[in-house]
Amino acid sequence: MSRDMAVSKLRRHIDELSFNISDLINQRVQARRELNHLLDPMARLPLELQSHIFLCVEPKSNFERKADPSDVPLVFLSICHLWHGIALSTPKLWTEIKIEDSLPRSANYVALYKNWMERAGTLPLSLSLGGFLDPKDTAFGDLVKQHQDHVQSLTLRWKLHSRPHPHNGKSVIYIQGCFPSLHKLAIYAKGNDVYASEEVLNVLRAAPNLSYCEIIEVFYDEEEEELLDSVPLTLTSLEELRLGQPQLHDFRYKADVAILQYLSLPALRKLSLTFFGIDSDVDVVVSFFTRSSPPLESFSLSLGHVWPEGFVERCLRSLPTLTVLELCSQSDEFSSFVTVLGTSFNLLPNLRALSLATFDTVAIDYTAVLQMLNMRRSTLLRKFEVYLEEPLLEWDDDAIPSRLLRAAFPDAATKVALQQFVKDGMEIFVGFGETNVVKIE
Repeated sequence: MSRDMAVSKLRRHIDELSFNISDLINQRVQARRELNHLLDPMARLPLELQSHIFLCVEPKSNFERKADPSDVPLVFLSICHLWHGIALSTPKLWTEIKIEDSLPRSANYVALYKNWMERAGTLPLSLSLGGFLDPKDTAFGDLVKQHQDHVQSLTLRWKLHSRPHPHNGKSVIYIQGCFPSLHKLAIYAKGNDVYASEEVLNVLRAAPNLSYCEIIEVFYDEEEEELLDSVPLTLTSLEELRLGQPQLHDFRYKADVAILQYLSLPALRKLSLTFFGIDSDVDVVVSFFTRSSPPLESFSLSLGHVWPEGFVERCLRSLPTLTVLELCSQSDEFSSFVTVLGTSFNLLPNLRALSLATFDTVAIDYTAVLQMLNMRRSTLLRKFEVYLEEPLLEWDDDAIPSRLLRAAFPDAATKVALQQFVKDGMEIFVGFGETNVVKIE
C-alpha cells in the first residue's frame, strides 16, 4: 500500500471517529436536556406560568433596563436551552427598554436592540431614552422609526446642556416620524437649558393620539415665540397634562406654561402646572381654557409667594366642571381664597375635594375654613386637606417652635368643630406628613 493511500485511509478513519464523537456529544446534550426536563421544576410547568415567572423577575436597577448580559431579560438566554426558549417565547419580556446614560451608537448595540424590539413582536413598546433622537444619530433613530407603530410609551430624559443647537445655542428636541400608537409621553430636562416651543410642538405633532403628557423642567425662549404659527395644535385625545410636578408635598419641579398658548386640548380632564407669580401666566391659562373648553375635572397648581392678579376670578371661575382642586403655595393668600370659596356658590360649584399646601409658615384663618366647609357641605364637598410645614421639634401642643407656626394649626375649639365634620362623613386632614391633628382617636 502506498503512503498516499495509507494517509487517505487514516484521514477517512479520523473523519469517521470525529463524526461518531460529534454524534455522541449531541446524544449526551440531548440526554442532559431530557434529564434536566425531568428534574427541573420549571420544565414541569405550563409555558404560560413559566413566562409569568420570568416577567416577575426584577432587573438589577429599576431605572435602567439595558443590554446587560448578566441582567434580565438577556440573562435568561444564557442559563440553559429551556430558559432560552422560554425567554424567546415571551414577547412581553422584551417590550420595555430603558437607556438612561446615552443612546447607543455602535453597530453592535444597535443590532442588539434591533433583536430586542423584534422579540416583542407586535406588542406595545415602552421606550425610555436618556438622550436625544438627533438627526445625526441615524442608526438608532431609524431603528425606533421602524417600530414607531408599536411605541405606546415614550420617555425622553435630557441632561444639562446635552446638545446645543448649532445655530442659536438652544437645546434641540428631535423625534423622527409619526407615532400613531403613542399614548404616554414624558419629557424630562435638567438645569437651565432653554428650548424652542416649536420643537416641543413637533414632538407633540408626532403623537396625534396622545392621552397623557408630562413635561418637566422645560423652559422656552420668549424671543422666538412670535415666529410660531398662530393656529394652535389640537390634540383631541389628550386627557391629562402635567407641566411640572405641583404635588402637595413637593413642588420643586416646574415647567413653563408658555406652551399652552399654542395648544387646544378639548378632551383634557386633568391638568397640573406651576405659576411663577406673573400676570402673563394667568393670561396664557385663561386663553387656553377659553380656546379648549375642556371638561376639566382635576386641577393641581403650585403658586409662588405672590398670587397672580385675577387668578381666582379669571382662572378658577372658568372651570365649572372641576371636582378636584389642589393648590400649593408659599403665600398667605389661602385664607382670602377660602373666604371667597365660602361666600360664592358660583365659584367651582361641583367641587368635591380641596387640598391646600403651604411650605412657608403662614397663619390660617380657621374661622373662614369652618364657614367654607359649612357652606360647601351643601354642594357635596367630601374631602378637605391642609398640609402645613412640619414643626422643627417633636410634635406636642407645647413644642410648637413659634407663635406664627402655632397660628397655622387649629386651636382646640377648631379641632372639635373640624372633627364634627368628620363625624358627619367628610374626610378632613390638617397637619404634616402622616400626622393629622384633627384625627379622631
